[in-house]
Amino acid sequence: DGGARHDRFDMGRSVVAPFLWNRGISHIDYVIGTHQQMDHVGGLIWIIQHLSVGQFWDQGVEREEQFVTDLTSALHSHGIPKQSAIQGQEVLASGPCRLGILNPQQDETPADPKSFHTGTELNNRSIVSRLDCGAHSILFAADIETGGLHRLPENGYQPVTVLKVPHHGARSSLDQDWLRRIHPQYAIISVGSTNPYGHPAPAVLEAYHNQGITVYRTDHDGAVWVQGRLSSTELTVTSMRELVIQPVDLFTCPWRCEYQNWHRLVLV
Repeated sequence: DGGARHDRFDMGRSVVAPFLWNRGISHIDYVIGTHQQMDHVGGLIWIIQHLSVGQFWDQGVEREEQFVTDLTSALHSHGIPKQSAIQGQEVLASGPCRLGILNPQQDETPADPKSFHTGTELNNRSIVSRLDCGAHSILFAADIETGGLHRLPENGYQPVTVLKVPHHGARSSLDQDWLRRIHPQYAIISVGSTNPYGHPAPAVLEAYHNQGITVYRTDHDGAVWVQGRLSSTELTVTSMRELVIQPVDLFTCPWRCEYQNWHRLVLV
């Protein structure tokens, strides 16, 4: 996903692309637009227009919205092939690494791809994928809600190292049994600051806290990225907040906090 696109701010242009370019990335093998809502695929339009993309995966739904028309046009004009995701497919299979599709299911495909209208229907048909690579695993849960979680296959209930928390931490996507079974070491909540929906829900934060899961929130921590090696069981999770210079209170933390700021400069 690539965030939203608005008249005065495009997440793809202003956030995603600069982040990738800063790390020397100009080509993306596979772009997955988990579902056709503005806050998930709006920013991908600029990415598709300005970066090299190998293939685009979508949920097999066509909404009558301008941003969907613009996305389709961008894919067509740049000759990027599109694939509709179905449970059981593999996006990537390379050595010990597999990126597989867990949702949507084949029987959820409507005769008319424009027949999905409500947010819950779109959310429960959003693309859920799982990356298994060596000793590590990441579950990308998109915006799936509890009704969709109950239909995930067996590997959607197996333990993972990292979880992209479903639906921005909404209460409608909290399933305590599912969370206990996958029991991630790290959970990342992609959520906007002061969003009008109150995400993440206090009950969700409490559930993750009670299981001892380390939680990152993009509204507090900024961009979050995960790094690991096939030769190691160690995994590194870094947030942009850790790399930003922080104010120093000269009365309570003069030397240690200043040292941490110098360390951040070196990391950047």
